[in-house]
Amino acid sequence: MAHHQHLRDSTRPRHVGAVILAAGHGERIGAGPKALLEVGGKPLLLHVLESMGSNSSVKSVVVTAPHSLVSVFRDLIDSAEQRVPVRVARGGPTRQHSARLGVEALPPEADWVAVTDVARPFTPRGTVDALLDELWIPLGSGRSGRPPCGIIPSLPLVDSLHLLDEDPFLGAPFDRSLLRAAQTPQIFDRSCATDAYAAAAREGLEFTDDAGMIRHFGGSVAAGRGDAANFKITYERDLALAEAFHAHLSTASAAGSSAHG
Repeated sequence: MAHHQHLRDSTRPRHVGAVILAAGHGERIGAGPKALLEVGGKPLLLHVLESMGSNSSVKSVVVTAPHSLVSVFRDLIDSAEQRVPVRVARGGPTRQHSARLGVEALPPEADWVAVTDVARPFTPRGTVDALLDELWIPLGSGRSGRPPCGIIPSLPLVDSLHLLDEDPFLGAPFDRSLLRAAQTPQIFDRSCATDAYAAAAREGLEFTDDAGMIRHFGGSVAAGRGDAANFKITYERDLALAEAFHAHLSTASAAGSSAHG
């Protein structure tokens, strides 16, 4: 993968295109496509669109959809006011394929991409802008070494970790300080991402996230600050947790408004 030395010489990205991965059918949660599941009476897709639209750096959005639901997604998006243009594109059979199709569907002026999951409805507002701040401060200060292809939100682990020996016995403990849990949105120079997608397709390789794919093909990725509230809805219990968390946020917001009223 080419080293993108222009990062050292340029200003911040002119145009970040966000890709919301929503083409899955929600098999693990068993309640249909996650994008249409509601938390607090609003579909997850609209929650995530609001989050992406809160970033001044995000100038366009592509939502990947199951082939049979493209028009449904389009109608849902049109039902709510959007700050930036939003396009719906058909997704692929895997997360990685959908991400590649989503990036390809972004307008040509999008020089950076932010790939995120529709199953993260509580991504804090301004996350993309904040991650770019984290990335550009060290770049602007003349940090030596290889310029990164991008940055992702990440969290240290809190549980103790052990390697598994002969099942069901534990092996040696593992130093959790060496690990980070990767979240989305994951933000990359567009050419870094497209090079990695093409290489993965040629070699028939699948990765669980874009950061792992880019690292595999030689790109460097910075570990930015994540947020525990930015959890992913994967199982039915996560949906119940999301409803409870949404109720907590609504109560806290109402209390704050009353205090300033």
